[in-house]
Amino acid sequence: MLSLRGITEHETFDHPVATMIVISSSNPDPVSTIMQLYNPNVPSFTIDKPYIDTNILRYYVVLHDPNRTTLEQSTAVFEKLKRTVGLHCYLLKMNSNPRDPLDDDSIEDMSAEEIRSIWEKGLAESYRIESELQTYGSETSSTSNSSSNIPTGGNGNNAGSHTRSSSISSNLSNLQSTVMQGTSIRSVPVDNTTQDETESSKPTSKEETSSVVQYGRCMTTEDVNEVKAMVREFIVKSMIPFMERNIQHWNEQVASARRGLTGRLFGASRRLFGSTNRSATPQSVQTIAVQGANVPIGSNTLTIYPYAAPEAQMRKLADYAFMLHDYKFAYTIYDTVRRDYATEKTYKYHAGTQEMMGTCLLMMNQPLTNKLDVDRNFELAVQQYIGRCRSPFHATRTTIVYYELLKDRKMWKDGPTALVRMTGEDSDLRSGLFLEQAAHCFLRASKPMVRKYGFHLVMAGHRYGKASQRLHAYRSYKMASYVLDNNSWSVAKSHIQFALGRQAYHLGRLEDAVKYFLNVLGDTKQTPQQQLAHIREFLFIYKQYTTQEGIDPLKESLGHLSLPVIEDRDIQVTLSNAQSNTTNPEEWSMMEIELLEECIKHGYISSSKKALAVQQQDDHRVVCAVGEPAIVHVDLYNPLQVAISLSDIILGCQYRKSTEVQDTTVDEDQVMPECKQSNSESSDMFDFNEFELQKISELTLEPMEKRTINLTMLPRHKGSVQVTGLHYTLNELVHTFRPFHKQGKRLNKTKEEMMSVMHAPDRSLDILVTSPMPLLDLAFHHVPETILSGEVVQTVLEINNKGHKGLTSLRLKTSHPSFICVGNPEEMDKDIYSSTSKSTSGRLEMNNQLFDASVLSIPLPGKKGEDHSNENGVVVPGETTLVPLWLRGDRIGKHTFKFLFSYQSDEDNKMIAHRTLQYTIHLQVLPSLKINAFTRPSTTAVNEFILGIEIENLQTVANFDLTQLTATSPMWSIAPLSINLESAQDVKEKTVIPPRQTTFAYYKIRKAEQVDSSCPEAWTSNALGALLNNAPDSKVKAKPPPVELNLSKLSFVSSSSSSSSI
Repeated sequence: MLSLRGITEHETFDHPVATMIVISSSNPDPVSTIMQLYNPNVPSFTIDKPYIDTNILRYYVVLHDPNRTTLEQSTAVFEKLKRTVGLHCYLLKMNSNPRDPLDDDSIEDMSAEEIRSIWEKGLAESYRIESELQTYGSETSSTSNSSSNIPTGGNGNNAGSHTRSSSISSNLSNLQSTVMQGTSIRSVPVDNTTQDETESSKPTSKEETSSVVQYGRCMTTEDVNEVKAMVREFIVKSMIPFMERNIQHWNEQVASARRGLTGRLFGASRRLFGSTNRSATPQSVQTIAVQGANVPIGSNTLTIYPYAAPEAQMRKLADYAFMLHDYKFAYTIYDTVRRDYATEKTYKYHAGTQEMMGTCLLMMNQPLTNKLDVDRNFELAVQQYIGRCRSPFHATRTTIVYYELLKDRKMWKDGPTALVRMTGEDSDLRSGLFLEQAAHCFLRASKPMVRKYGFHLVMAGHRYGKASQRLHAYRSYKMASYVLDNNSWSVAKSHIQFALGRQAYHLGRLEDAVKYFLNVLGDTKQTPQQQLAHIREFLFIYKQYTTQEGIDPLKESLGHLSLPVIEDRDIQVTLSNAQSNTTNPEEWSMMEIELLEECIKHGYISSSKKALAVQQQDDHRVVCAVGEPAIVHVDLYNPLQVAISLSDIILGCQYRKSTEVQDTTVDEDQVMPECKQSNSESSDMFDFNEFELQKISELTLEPMEKRTINLTMLPRHKGSVQVTGLHYTLNELVHTFRPFHKQGKRLNKTKEEMMSVMHAPDRSLDILVTSPMPLLDLAFHHVPETILSGEVVQTVLEINNKGHKGLTSLRLKTSHPSFICVGNPEEMDKDIYSSTSKSTSGRLEMNNQLFDASVLSIPLPGKKGEDHSNENGVVVPGETTLVPLWLRGDRIGKHTFKFLFSYQSDEDNKMIAHRTLQYTIHLQVLPSLKINAFTRPSTTAVNEFILGIEIENLQTVANFDLTQLTATSPMWSIAPLSINLESAQDVKEKTVIPPRQTTFAYYKIRKAEQVDSSCPEAWTSNALGALLNNAPDSKVKAKPPPVELNLSKLSFVSSSSSSSSI
């Protein structure tokens, strides 16, 4: 863009400043030869343009070849020429004797490595660019018949303007190749050069080597130094002084007149009263006819200033000052001539001066006073180049120059504004390049703006894709993916992954395309149509990929498939009798620990199995017997708004003979396991030798549907079975294996665990398979949904043994011990509210030991036909027993009763200590009665008290009938005081409580005839004293004596009344 500029009419940087005329010292008539080489009256094709000044510096070089002439002869010719043409001459000494191509030994190759590298550095890059331009031009001309009317480079130059590109191309057309140091550089694009072409381009015979041009072979180091000295003298003594004289002349003759008062008045009068159509003169604006490929579409004329016009001379003055690094003076001249260009409406000249004004401000070695002025100059230049001049080439060049100058000043924050300004719809390739550079500016800023960097890379990749630059688009999206690879930018991440998948597919990278489309399938924020398109495109690409790789898509697994969504923490393994919807695993685990400690404490689990029981509790492993089905519950969720189909759903399991806990690694590339169907063809169980697995043939998940599937595993041998994952096929084409990675609870004991996220290993998917065991199955009958506060309801607990061994030592741990009471099977028909018609009193002996009320023993029947049956009872396989269980509404509210059952086998099993079963019941307790009581000493007798009881009915509909009052105490008894038990009318008035009403009654409390003499306080005091005195018998577990209570019952019903009330 910058090296292949070419000659243009609106700027003079590429206009010739000097011409170098070279003759040999062996020429017999050097003066005549010079006149033939350069005749001012016949201009060459280079300067045969009305806007190019013919007054240029002529520099004469006499070439002395020591192999042809002597130094004295060459010096004489040089002096003669110097007297004729002036001081701009130079005598160059160089060995220019050409090599005889027919004689390889005629001249020895004396050139050094540094001499040959001169051409290697300069010509290699130039030939590559020229060859690519020629290739692009030939392809464009072959694909379009009307390419002469289309601007190929976007340059607004006329067709007759000479460019360095055309001159080099014409010179290259006569050469087959250029060999430097034995390497051939061909005029073809580098990317298209294959190894065969490179090998074929090497010379293999004398005919091929004869056409090779080898630069610098006859030159020596002294010759190179002579050329450098000549160039130095030419620049310092001739060209720069020539330019300085022209600058002084134009400044005095043209610029000074424009800057003075007369020039300003003349310019103002011309702007206000001058005619727009002036006759063409050597010093006015002219319009010439042009044609060619570089002319904008719809234009056949070009507006120019002749080289003798004051505006053209001032532009050349400013350009010369700029080339000599006088940027401040150049800026002043550009600013002066800019106004004239604006008046004449020569927009291309005006845009050029705006560009150079901004360039001068940035090139000055001083801080910028106002950055807005610089950006405004370049912005106006770009707008006029594109809008008025229709020359995107110069607009692009202006943007690149501006960007490079900003980079030099480290002004990264201002770069994106200039680059994004040129991202129009006319060139996708240019827009993609500028957007990518703008992204790098955001990244190199003092405070990197990473999100803007990624955003502009995405836009660059989009424009590269529109320009069919697949590799550049892939690279841009790939860099953006590192920035936007965050769940908070899910939509942007999905867009990038989708674009990467498409670009990878077009580049032939099918494996990468499949990987990127896998990341898009689970995008939930797209429309249903877009989600369906993603699935179809993924299936199409995956089918091509499997065909190309020669693999079976229904057997080989594709990892990281995000459909459907499976939460590892929700996966559960239960036995056939367990509930699958249990919650709060931490609470259940705590209950299991407490139940285990109670069982060990009271001898239900022998001390030899204590360590085994503790290990079983710590591992949280599911224990399954041989031939006993284990059920794996997996939640499948379809996050999309379109339905997906799953087929051949089966568990992935690993069997090992050892029962020890081991860490297993799961391979995601597992193939679909081969198996045979068990027993009948209608069965969905499949045989895998060590176990049988259930397979679901087909399943459809509707949009946004969450479904729990239950898959059965039936072990056949003792050992361990690890549930590793799930096999399934998506949409009958893509088979995948989804491994399970379930974590244990969060560790939070040590400092290291608190400061980092660490989880305990989870063993719930490692199933322990033992010899045949009992299997408990429960059912609660007659459990109401609601009861009243204080109400007692009898339910029935049905106990079934579905295992292959006898069930014994059944224990219950409950979360609400005050609500539960377990009875014996003989008490199944016992009436809860049975009451007598007479008031009675009696004695009741109660155990006074402390115990855990939440742990209960369930009575079981003994084995039939055995005299010495198990003391804890046994339920033989296949039998059922019923146990009464009473529920009491102890507290008002909604309650969830958690029942944890523990049981053992009647035969010793060395692999397991006990088995557990979880059960849950929901119950609501409604308010019934509100009771307030008080006591006061009696005024009539000693050791008597008056008891007042106030009872309020909280129900709004139901009546309450008081049928009996029972009191228990070690030393007191109760008798009615305000109620006449002989009068039915009085009893009814004071014991029947209507809705929202209150009743009040008084009772007499007197000391009982028989008083408990056990004195538990004295026993406790003696035990504490022995413990503190370290008595020998203090460590012996002594039991406190039982407590004898007086039981008083006051009946409020007659023998003929009903007892169904509360």
